[in-house]
Amino acid sequence: MYSARRYGEAARAYEASVSLNPDSPYARAFNGLTEYLQGNLQRASELCEARPSAWSDLCLAVTYQKLGRHVEARALLDNYRNTMGDAAAYQYAEIYAQWGDLPTALDWLEKALRLRDPGLATLRTDPLLDPLRNEPRFQAIERALKFPEKQD
Repeated sequence: MYSARRYGEAARAYEASVSLNPDSPYARAFNGLTEYLQGNLQRASELCEARPSAWSDLCLAVTYQKLGRHVEARALLDNYRNTMGDAAAYQYAEIYAQWGDLPTALDWLEKALRLRDPGLATLRTDPLLDPLRNEPRFQAIERALKFPEKQD
């Protein structure tokens, strides 16, 4: 539902997942991201602040930036990079894409490609990368991944 941009349904599914496993940092963070993508920034921030994790740092970095909390957003990204190193190249691309820094986002995507980052499996459907889709560098990365042809 998240990748299909059916955010209301995705939020309900993530809420159900959290009710089954309240300690799931992934479900909490992606629940927050569904709220973020719907423009519910305060709710996104509350959900992602509830259970700190690398996933919640991604959620909070994009949410805080939109809320005008730029210093906090940058601190989260810096902490994320200090913790994860290049292993989260794909996630850095998502953050920079959402921040509107397309050249840096594309640099990180190219690095993710060189590193064979597993996040690239979601490149074609990831809503956080939507700001990049018309960029020639993005399209070159997508071609390099050799996804199956899209079916209409």
